[in-house]
This record gives sequence, C-alpha cells and structure tokens, in this order.
Amino acid sequence: MAAVGFQEEEKGKGRGAFNPLAICLIFLVFGILWILFTGILLPIVTGNPGLSGEVSAVREWGLVIGGTALLYLLLRHYTGTLKESEEQYRTLVENAGSIILTMDRDGKITFFNRYAEELFGFSRREIIGSNVIGTIVPATESSGRDLDQLMQDLLASPGRFVKNRNENVTSTGKRVWVLWTNRAMYDREGYIAGVLSVGNEIPEEKPRS
Repeated sequence: MAAVGFQEEEKGKGRGAFNPLAICLIFLVFGILWILFTGILLPIVTGNPGLSGEVSAVREWGLVIGGTALLYLLLRHYTGTLKESEEQYRTLVENAGSIILTMDRDGKITFFNRYAEELFGFSRREIIGSNVIGTIVPATESSGRDLDQLMQDLLASPGRFVKNRNENVTSTGKRVWVLWTNRAMYDREGYIAGVLSVGNEIPEEKPRS
C-alpha cells in the first residue's frame, strides 16, 4: 500500500458535538436569571420586600442544586450526541467499500477497517501495531521502486503527496495495485501525528516501454 497521498490541512476539526463554551454560557445565563428572580422579582411579585433576605440562603442552595442538575442534563445531552455520532461514523467506516486505515509517525498501523481485512487477508488483531512495510507494503515494488523510502517521505511530509498509486501485497504474497488518498492527522499541538489513508484497488500497472 504505500499509503500515500492526501493531506488537507484541517486542524481542530472533528472534535465531536461536545461544546464546553456553550455549556458554560448556558450555566451562566441560568445563574443570572436565578439571582434576578429570587433577589428582585420574587419580592415584587409577592409584595413582601423583606422576602429577599429571608430567601437568600435558599436562593444560594437552589442555585447550587439547580445549576448542578442543569449541568448534568447538558453534559448528558452533549455526550449522548457525541456517542451517537461516533457510532454512526464507525458503522460508515466499517461498511465502506474502500480500504481505510491509519498509521502513526513511525508507519505502524493503528486502524484497519473490515474491507482492508478482506482485501489484504490480515485480521485486525494481527495487523494493528505492525509497520506497513513488510506487511501490506513491500519494501520494493516489482518495478524496482523503493517503497520503503516512499513511505518515509510520506510520513515525514504528507503535504508532498496528494494522491499515490503503488503496489501492495496481501498476506498470501499476492501483489495488488491500490490508488491511495491520504490525510495528515494532527495532535492537539498542531503537529502531524499520523496519516489517514483511503485506498481502492485498481488494475495492475503495466511497465512503461
């Protein structure tokens, strides 16, 4: 496979539906409204100006309890949405009619979808943690091209490879050609952490005369 090629410089995306800022803002608005109601509106509505001092302790405890309950409901909503999105994404990836895999900066496979298992003949258990070179990527292509060096170049600088087609190998030693499209993956600091590769088998490349 030389999982090569496709990098879109998109940092900070795909972090799910969880939005801490939105939760904080909702919590702040709730607190302000609670204080306004118990400290200003409640005495006016009841016609008892002295009620404000009498309910101050109740107001504080109510704010704590109500705020905690609101925070729990918000977190439950956001994490539930995130979990549902992750399940839908996993189903899509697993049932895709394309090879989908990820590699770390050292070229070790960190994800291998079902289609990749079927095409290459490696189970997820035996391939995860293995380097692509020597498993699904031969060190040297039949044409003589150095795929080991190609993979090193890709992992060091994914932006240099938009698309790539190269020879791959299955668990039985059969050579197959795959057209790869890859995307660089970033860590929280914005550094390249690995590569996401999507591939489709193509007809065998004929040597150029």
